[in-house]
Amino acid sequence: MTRPPSVSQDNADNEAWDRMAALGQVVRHRDASQLWFQVAEIAGEQTYLRHGVRLGPGDVVLDVGANVGVAAAFFITHCGVRLVHSFEPVGPVFEMLEETVKDMPACIPHNLGMGAAPATMPITYYPAAAAMSGLYADPVRDSAVVRTALLNTGLTAEEAEERLAGLWESETLTCELTTVSVFLAEEALERVDLLKIDVERAELDVLVGIEEQDWPKIRQVALEVHDEQGRCARIERMLTGLGFSVATDQDAAMAGTSVRMLYAIRPPEPAAGRG
Repeated sequence: MTRPPSVSQDNADNEAWDRMAALGQVVRHRDASQLWFQVAEIAGEQTYLRHGVRLGPGDVVLDVGANVGVAAAFFITHCGVRLVHSFEPVGPVFEMLEETVKDMPACIPHNLGMGAAPATMPITYYPAAAAMSGLYADPVRDSAVVRTALLNTGLTAEEAEERLAGLWESETLTCELTTVSVFLAEEALERVDLLKIDVERAELDVLVGIEEQDWPKIRQVALEVHDEQGRCARIERMLTGLGFSVATDQDAAMAGTSVRMLYAIRPPEPAAGRG
């Protein structure tokens, strides 16, 4: 991957750049600008490995909202996890996910979304902004989020509008939803080391689809939350009540938007006493 003109050695440390360059060799996307943003966020900033979230050899990840597989590839190539189940409900995006992970036997792609209950649903696909496709896509809200992020990176209002032109042309497709609990039962999974969720306002639906008896199987959660109508606080209360230690933060580029990251980890188990 060639470093874009906007990214210099001065503003990207060597280790971050090495992670991005390595990941850029194994992921695919039909739009280089979308790919670069995801690689910089996932590998450079390590957005899913913050606030105590850790992954290593032998771990199992549920990648809910996999998009083209950048996170899955990072978990496998950088963290060395044993298995990633990647879920992407949008057909054209799923095709790109399959292309990315075709040489990664540790990743199993599923053309499914996760929700509160199994269902067949309409879903909005933005070909020019695929990562923002979703069940609750809204061109007005989505455009406002991206505009603010572009301004936060230093673009002028005119430059931001040029970038936004044509992004929100959409298609309505059909997708299949399952739930985390249904999937755990089907696969006989007894442990999930990380539940990663990036589903564009459907994050609470995914959590509601986890039955009480399955929560102890989940060790860590890292999710993007659109904090609208108190959603972030509601999720934080839910996870805290389930025994997780929860932290939230917001990237500088997202300042002024509803987009935040939430991390939940289980406290370490107490060491067994000596007899």
